[in-house]
Amino acid sequence: MNKHRDCSNRLTYDFDQIASNDYHKITQSVVKEFNLISHSELTQGLDETFQEFILNQSIVGLEWDIWSGYIVNAKNTDAEALVDKIANYISAINT
Repeated sequence: MNKHRDCSNRLTYDFDQIASNDYHKITQSVVKEFNLISHSELTQGLDETFQEFILNQSIVGLEWDIWSGYIVNAKNTDAEALVDKIANYISAINT
């Protein structure tokens, strides 16, 4: 798990060991665990998959790309605490 801020200064966690075929399983588990609601449509490309979710005022991105693996990022500052919790959850279920 790699914690950093992206070029837009959003809190981001990368899990580079998670493969693309695990995106849907992990995302479904996170959505259920944290009661997230879809905030955007699922986008799937050759090298990336991503979707935004919302809980109260917190907007998070659950993503996968060929360079970073599975990614959790805070789309707004309200989401940073939630992103920390989600990243710790993903880390715990993938050990």
